[in-house]
Amino acid sequence: MTTPCASSRAKRATAPLDAAAMARLAVVPGSADSSGSEHEAALSSLVNEYLLEAADDATVPSAAAVLAVGGGSDVEEDDEHEGGVGVAEEVDEIARVLDAAGGGDDDDLRRRIFADVVDSMRELENVRAQRSAFRRAVMSLLRERGHDAGLCKARWNKTSSMVAGSYEYIDVVVVAAAAAVADAAEATRYIVDVGFAGEFEVARPTEDYEAVRSALPEVLVARPDDVRKVVRVAASAARRSLKRRRLSVPPWRKRKFMLAKWLGPYRRTVNAVPTSAGTAIDGGNSSAVCRTVHGFEAPPLVLTTPTGLWG
Repeated sequence: MTTPCASSRAKRATAPLDAAAMARLAVVPGSADSSGSEHEAALSSLVNEYLLEAADDATVPSAAAVLAVGGGSDVEEDDEHEGGVGVAEEVDEIARVLDAAGGGDDDDLRRRIFADVVDSMRELENVRAQRSAFRRAVMSLLRERGHDAGLCKARWNKTSSMVAGSYEYIDVVVVAAAAAVADAAEATRYIVDVGFAGEFEVARPTEDYEAVRSALPEVLVARPDDVRKVVRVAASAARRSLKRRRLSVPPWRKRKFMLAKWLGPYRRTVNAVPTSAGTAIDGGNSSAVCRTVHGFEAPPLVLTTPTGLWG
């Protein structure tokens, strides 16, 4: 049962929405997000993601940067794990990266961010069906809790080796207390995905792949380098599963495409509602400006109003 306090915070996260936007947030069993507006760009299916074309949008970064996210050794056609690494080793690798990433203070930060993400998700359960709006509302509640959270919108053009696509996730930028806010070298960026495991579903999965996918968290909080390691392992396992079922690997399940979701060029916004909704965020953060950031080692968003690390 939602507490009055939790309900109040959830209302603050969605309060800036106008009546039309609130109507779209209503939970309708079996409904799917519609396309055509930023507010509902939740990529309700991977097929829609595959069909997205960005050639006419001058603000979309070149896909050249996306091609680099997989690294020089990231060759799709090579079965680099087959015959060498078993499913147990893959599961252990995912657990090792996510359970012990960084260690020390980094673990404490991740645990605190994770706890606040889960609490925010619980408060916003009634809008979870509308995934894009849900992510934005979670981001807003994280900011209320003192985190420098933003909504990141990755988008890339079609190339000869990868189809066009787009994806949304949250990030949290943490700056060391002794460092200047604008000093990117002292900032640590955490990628937050509230539906991470679901992005790795494949048709007719093998038992081995189900074991690998079950090791993936539904709620991910991890640094970009750790996300890269996990995605590479999971994408290789997915490809192997499809091949064993004699199925072709769809473009949206290839490793470079999967890596581009979290590590490709992106835009970051801290607005509580999309700019297309025509409603400015209220209180304190109205002067925050969206920035276009290339790559994944992004500097923290500099606000004209001071914010605490944890509030």
